Amino acid sequence: MNPSINARLHPANKKINHYRMKAIYSLLVLCAVMTAGCMKYEEAPLVESPSYIRVYNNLPQIGNALYAGQATPFLTLLVDPETDGQGVPSDAGIVGDFLATRQLFSLSYPINAANNDISGSVLNGRGGSTASLLPSNYEYPGNAHVLTAPAINGFDLSAWAQIPSGKHRIMFIVRPQNNTPFKNLSALIRGNILIDTTVELARGEVYTLHAVARDLDEKKYGLYIRRESFVHETFDENKIYTGFVNLSGNMPKAIGAGYGNVYPDRPAIYCTYYMPSVVSNSNGPQLNILKGYDKTYFTTLRQNMDTVIHYLELPMLPRDSFFLQNVIKEYAPDGAIVQGGPLNPSGRGIGTLPSFAFHFADAANPTRLTTLFSAANPRTFNNFDPVNSAATSFTPNLNLIVNSNNVNRLYSTLNIMEIVYDRVYLMQVQRGFNTVPLN
Repeated sequence: MNPSINARLHPANKKINHYRMKAIYSLLVLCAVMTAGCMKYEEAPLVESPSYIRVYNNLPQIGNALYAGQATPFLTLLVDPETDGQGVPSDAGIVGDFLATRQLFSLSYPINAANNDISGSVLNGRGGSTASLLPSNYEYPGNAHVLTAPAINGFDLSAWAQIPSGKHRIMFIVRPQNNTPFKNLSALIRGNILIDTTVELARGEVYTLHAVARDLDEKKYGLYIRRESFVHETFDENKIYTGFVNLSGNMPKAIGAGYGNVYPDRPAIYCTYYMPSVVSNSNGPQLNILKGYDKTYFTTLRQNMDTVIHYLELPMLPRDSFFLQNVIKEYAPDGAIVQGGPLNPSGRGIGTLPSFAFHFADAANPTRLTTLFSAANPRTFNNFDPVNSAATSFTPNLNLIVNSNNVNRLYSTLNIMEIVYDRVYLMQVQRGFNTVPLN
């Protein structure tokens, strides 16, 4: 018997324990009553033969009068909609409401998952956040109370929602940016259908879906759906994997207005692995490059909306490359992201942590080179407004550092870089946290 429990039951404490036991019993009864009648939210029913989906709003918005008639990038997702006699949807089996343009960085688990308050920053349509008290979601399921996917192939997939496998009708509705739920909108607004299609989902498979602009000049939109192959492939637990896909539509004719540094349509992609030293001079840390990873050619993307992703295998460096006496080295300084600080030979602007740079050469114009630095702090990255900063030239560092029980651990990741015109969205899929990494 536990000694502390035995002491409380000692005869000398019999009277006080009588009152303690009565109090504990009363508390237990009260908790049982409250649990039975005041659940935080109803438990979702089990899904038979599930597939798994994750849905993004990828619509861009250009600040140009020529595109004034394009769809406003604020949507409602409907899966298996219910419609009236005029074909206007009124409800659905799944409603993903207040769907704003996605954030530049997303994890493999939903941010703020335990909070059902979805008010906060609302994206301005290009990935920049503006203060707002209006509800918004950056993806589905996001923080919705749904059954999620289990860990598959060693990866955490809790950002994917369970859905019955089989055929489903999917709609995206253009809706106003207000606090009115979809079902309470007028029939005129509910009938503003942007995308209406049917998909077939295979049992046990993992899918990522995007509402995309296929041609902004012609105001054509559609659904991009990718069955994720990484749940079937073999990956080394102590390597980092990165793949790319171009989700841009046809390049708009007025590309110069409203766009920043546009990524090429058919990019040849090269990789550099930086290992900045912590020894600083007047210009900042000394820049070192890992042997074999100095603008090393990886692949060329030859078609847009490709549903097949090939992954570049990158080494994970030893633990002492990331820590000094168990203190984490520095991410890219916030000032570099806000002000667009240039990368010079000293390495100023990318911090002292090992990090990556991906160089995109235009296959049609090899002299044009766009560089993306994977060096930012993942905790603060989505706070930056890419419209008014250099955030579109950065992604978070692909080396994932997690603090567990006051011990910093280094985890491998699988990363999908999705190019949409002038920015790259990073979807980082993490290893399940049920095992402790070697680093």
